[in-house]
Amino acid sequence: MKRSLQFAAFSFALLALAPRAASAQDAKAGHDLFVKRSCSMCHTIGKGRLAGPDLKGVTERRSSEWLHKWLSNTSEMLASDSTAKALLAENRGIKMPNVKLTEPEIENVLAYITSESAKVKEK
Repeated sequence: MKRSLQFAAFSFALLALAPRAASAQDAKAGHDLFVKRSCSMCHTIGKGRLAGPDLKGVTERRSSEWLHKWLSNTSEMLASDSTAKALLAENRGIKMPNVKLTEPEIENVLAYITSESAKVKEK
């Protein structure tokens, strides 16, 4: 009995630490932020480049850690990160504004981008 309680406690702890899967509600909140913060003025998801790159599949091309750093402090990344510097050069020196999203907002925006990228792949 004691072992099964220990196993249950251990299992619960692992579940609590596991990343939560994004929901449709997260993606909807991400869509709302994408529009509200004017991301759609410079980016599409599967419809080609605008002022900034097409974001289709970006969550597969970049690590979650990198995307979180980028979306929380773009200016700092442009000053210190080689990938960010390469993107700046690729985008003719057009800098992405420092949107400074919170962690929950970043999760929602990434859920939206992932969801929309999957839809584009299906077509």
